[in-house]
Amino acid sequence: MQFIARSPALLHLDFGDSTVLDGRVLAQMARSCAHLRTLSLRACPHVSDFGLEDLAACRTLQRLDLSFCSHISDEGLLAISKTMKDLRLLAVAYCPDVTESGIEAVASGCRRLMYMDFSYCKRVTDRGLKALLRHCTELCYLNVRGATNLSAAQMQRAQKQVRLGATTQ
Repeated sequence: MQFIARSPALLHLDFGDSTVLDGRVLAQMARSCAHLRTLSLRACPHVSDFGLEDLAACRTLQRLDLSFCSHISDEGLLAISKTMKDLRLLAVAYCPDVTESGIEAVASGCRRLMYMDFSYCKRVTDRGLKALLRHCTELCYLNVRGATNLSAAQMQRAQKQVRLGATTQ
């Protein structure tokens, strides 16, 4: 992935379904792409919490898709929540180790979120959703389809706060 080091002006990258992307590439990306705004790592099997810790150096990132990355957990979300204050979109759909703790970290650190997708994250409970609704006041899209540990009462609250029709289960 030498092109990353030679392309410091990159703004948008899509590595979806890449089997060659790993922690080394994420570390190089964090060092080389200071202006990166959009990154899709969707379904990259080698992306882990360690890679997200390096990626946290990309402070200008606004859109991050980690859906189907089965090796990320709350630890990785905590790392990015500490530095990615301008994050507007985060997708962690089908990430089995993401729980309410990771969602709470994102909610308290990435308060400018407008779009959140934690669909089929079966370990997220009402506590995580409450944190999102409390801290992310600009939230206008929320996908929680298949997140089966959310109560009907909390879903009703979310539907009142987030634009009607944007919250799905």
